[in-house]
Amino acid sequence: MRTMRLLNQSFAGMARNKLRAFLVMIGVIVGIAALTVIVSMSKAANRKIMQQINNFGPTAMMLFAGGGRNVPGADPSVTTLSLEDAKAIEEQVRGVTLTCPMINRSQMPVSYQDISTAAMVSGVASTYREAWDWGLEIGEFFDEQDYSSMARVAVIGRTPARELFGEASPVGETIRILNASYRIKGVLRSKGAGPTGGDMDNRVLIPLTTAMRRAFNVTSVALIRVRVGRQSEVEPVAEEVRALMRERHRIQPPNLDDFRVVTPTAISALAQSASGTLNTVLIAVTSISLVVGGIVLMNVMLLAVTERRREIGLRRALGGKRSDILLQFLFESMALTTAGGIAGLALGVATAVLMARWGGRPAEVSWEPLALAVAVSLAVGLLFGLAPARRAARLHPVDALR
Repeated sequence: MRTMRLLNQSFAGMARNKLRAFLVMIGVIVGIAALTVIVSMSKAANRKIMQQINNFGPTAMMLFAGGGRNVPGADPSVTTLSLEDAKAIEEQVRGVTLTCPMINRSQMPVSYQDISTAAMVSGVASTYREAWDWGLEIGEFFDEQDYSSMARVAVIGRTPARELFGEASPVGETIRILNASYRIKGVLRSKGAGPTGGDMDNRVLIPLTTAMRRAFNVTSVALIRVRVGRQSEVEPVAEEVRALMRERHRIQPPNLDDFRVVTPTAISALAQSASGTLNTVLIAVTSISLVVGGIVLMNVMLLAVTERRREIGLRRALGGKRSDILLQFLFESMALTTAGGIAGLALGVATAVLMARWGGRPAEVSWEPLALAVAVSLAVGLLFGLAPARRAARLHPVDALR
């Protein structure tokens, strides 16, 4: 009963000074809104990072031609990797289960009748499906006859299939790549976003022999995908691959590597770095807003103590305890910050939803922001409301009634 009475008195005090209460709540509202956005975006970003790592392959790594860059990607002008490198890795590095050499050409024109689009065109080895753990939605993959005869056949991803054929089946149809005709044998299962956020489904696969001898006329490969048996072996195997490539390419310090090895750990670090900057800014905004809100709260409550000296003195003279006065002012402080926290939570959830829907930023609303908003709001009210509450409780009844 005592607690309910003190709560009622606290809410009555807020109702008497609505404008003052709103000014106190503004800082808390902004801070809690920013905090809610941070938690929602961090949760979604972590989920997206795990999804991207799964799409990349937790037991795989990529060996790219060309060194000096941390960002994954193959440069078609670099010719430092060969089919012999892929064979050496598979035969000499312990823990490697298979390799898949590839050639990539991004944003190549692909057309069907009078419909055109742009997609990544990749020449791939026969181990592609196992290397990427990537099955077919319909149709079939290349067979040995396709590789040995350098056949002009293709397997396409869901994006070009949708853009060129709509809902119709593309299997058996003929598309044009680099002014040459390719018969579609199958459609890849959808995978979604890649490690760097790109569309993994926007690709067309052709046999590696066809790509090297007929389409692109090259003798080198752009990248080699390497699979290992267990996730714990990825980093040790990556070091062995680096050592083998330095030996094969005769690279001695201080010369730089002419290749790059990208592992799931590097992909995760890259993705977390990209989202970390925005989170840092939002955390700074949150901290500043909450501190400002707390300072405003403390000053307003100190002013309220001065204005309500007679009320405090009367309550003490009628038998009110110091603890009652202390709790009443603390409850008022926490009620103000909690109300601001609830309003900030609603604003933060709305902002996160809008950012996810129209801003292109991942966000995931869950129970964590609610619990965190309430806890932080109560903590701000308690911390910054303690000094005014103690001052009110220490007033002597006689002095307060003068």
